[in-house]
Amino acid sequence: MQYSQRFIGLLLAGVSVIALVPAALAQDSVPLDTIVVSDESGAGAKEVETDVQVTEEDIERRNPQTLRQLFQTEPSVQVTGGSTATQKIFVNGVEQSKLNVQVDGARQRNSVWHHNGDFGIDPYFLKEVEVDAGVAPADAGPGALGGSVRLQTKDAKDMLLPGRTWGGTVRGSYDTDSETFTSTTAAYRVHQGFEVLGILKRSEGQDYTNGDGITEPGTANDLWNGLAKFGYESEAGHRFMLSTEYYRDAGMRRLRANLNLLSMPLFNYSLAERWTTTFRYTTTQPTDTYDPEVLLYYNRNRLQRPNRNGYAGPSGDFNADNGEVGGKIQNRFRFDWGTLTAGTDFSNNRTEIERFHFPNDVSERITDVGAYLQARIAATERLEISTGARADFQSYRAVDGQTFDNFGLSPNISAAFEIIDGIKLKSGYAYVFGGLEHPQTALYHARDYVYDRGLDPTWAHNANVGAEFSRGGVTVGANLFYTEMDNILAYDYTGPVAARVNGPELVTYGFDVFARYRSETTYLSLAYSHTKPEVDGLTALPNSSPNSANVVGDILTFDGSYTFRDWGVTVGGQAEIAFDFSDEDLRDAGFSDLDGYEVVNLFAEWQPPVEELAHVTLRGEVVNVFDEQYTRRGGYYQLPVRGIEPVYEQGRSFLVTATAKF
Repeated sequence: MQYSQRFIGLLLAGVSVIALVPAALAQDSVPLDTIVVSDESGAGAKEVETDVQVTEEDIERRNPQTLRQLFQTEPSVQVTGGSTATQKIFVNGVEQSKLNVQVDGARQRNSVWHHNGDFGIDPYFLKEVEVDAGVAPADAGPGALGGSVRLQTKDAKDMLLPGRTWGGTVRGSYDTDSETFTSTTAAYRVHQGFEVLGILKRSEGQDYTNGDGITEPGTANDLWNGLAKFGYESEAGHRFMLSTEYYRDAGMRRLRANLNLLSMPLFNYSLAERWTTTFRYTTTQPTDTYDPEVLLYYNRNRLQRPNRNGYAGPSGDFNADNGEVGGKIQNRFRFDWGTLTAGTDFSNNRTEIERFHFPNDVSERITDVGAYLQARIAATERLEISTGARADFQSYRAVDGQTFDNFGLSPNISAAFEIIDGIKLKSGYAYVFGGLEHPQTALYHARDYVYDRGLDPTWAHNANVGAEFSRGGVTVGANLFYTEMDNILAYDYTGPVAARVNGPELVTYGFDVFARYRSETTYLSLAYSHTKPEVDGLTALPNSSPNSANVVGDILTFDGSYTFRDWGVTVGGQAEIAFDFSDEDLRDAGFSDLDGYEVVNLFAEWQPPVEELAHVTLRGEVVNVFDEQYTRRGGYYQLPVRGIEPVYEQGRSFLVTATAKF
């Protein structure tokens, strides 16, 4: 604890120094009408607290088929699991249940079952993704213990060709290894202020083979994903948008989908579904005092595992259903010094589980109400400050009938100071109230639980400090981060009844280094991340801290492409290198040391430079060129003493994609 206090003190000092440097350099400040925080590499504007931004241009260049591929060149963000049924997001080693993850502003409670992924979306649906790694602003929402991830889907206007008011897209791809065919069809129209968009994806195939040529059963795609939007914008700029997104994964999956039980290779039919419906009001003609956002959402996450194989144990089959209604009302005020966002948000979450091996079913209910202020200040021409606070009240009705009421305040501050043209110092700190964490719904299917009467809410300290240089399309930076959480989700199985108790301390720390270059024809990115999560002073392990954190270690990524404009050809590739991880805590728990891996993907894309075919794109990719046998960091690892192996990632495969827009 003394170490963490010194560490946080150092980073808070960094914020203070950044805030005070301008006063020492100049007596006069220059007020600005608005705050525009720009990424000079050309990726687009982003707030000072945002760490990772994946733009629509990035998504088009990478052509990701899954969330894992979407973040493949962002080493601070790991998406684990070989198949789409097991993928989960980790930020700086922290699992997604401790993040505020949103789709179009709708919060996603990601806690159905720690062996399954419970959040999937086709990256083709996305316009932009932003990640606040650790330090998150107050208006990012509640429960951002390890940061926030915001995914924004496309509108009809984002899909239209220039000068058109209607259009469509037909897209198909084929993966040779898993014999998976994926088709995506979209139609959209804008007329007299009205707009409509519909996208439907279907993906179906076989189990893939890993780098050793061995088939990984339970990994076959049987996916449906759809997005429908209907909107209206008046001449006065009042904009209304109704959106519904649906994701469905079905098939025979391992009893625990993210690992091989060598002594018990059992399978269950699994049906995972997610619905996200949002209604949003904004204005496209804001004034200094009127720039509102009104959001209402309904989110439902369901996992059904009927016992079709006659498995007798209670750990085999269940139906889990997680539904949430929520929303927010906020307004952004503009001043000479910047902007102030004031708002309130709420959510009501109900979890139900049908237990086939017990005479009764169980449920929980969580209600959250919050209010927040976030100021983004252009203190001088060179100093940007983002600071604010949240006040949150949570009422938690537990599975054993107890009710826990908790209240907390969550302040934050981030600052960036440009020492000289192109060179910035950056730092931030956030103290976050997380309430009682949402549990894994599926835990309740195997046994009864009671909650410790003295259960305390989870709190987190997040801090970072770094520097960045940007000039002429080149951006180079480094960032040091630290996160500490107290009273994380934990269970005691030593007594006669399983009990939820106050958990140990979780700490994750490390650093990121990156360099990027972007021009009209060239994109190059090199990034390195070192991340070390610990639980109760020991290396975080999959079995000791489910839904908390996991080993990441050292990862190096590369992303590059070059476009021959006269030919309409773009070539490029990505690489991810994870270094060996040898750890005494890992071995003491019975796990094997983690072998490093090198995964390389290459692609070539052709967009014919003739007017008749200008909106047709053909793309060929080689995924995992060297047929590497590996499991991505953050997932489950080899545990020989219990006969457990991870599900390995897909081996070498060829992916062909054709897209036509009209």
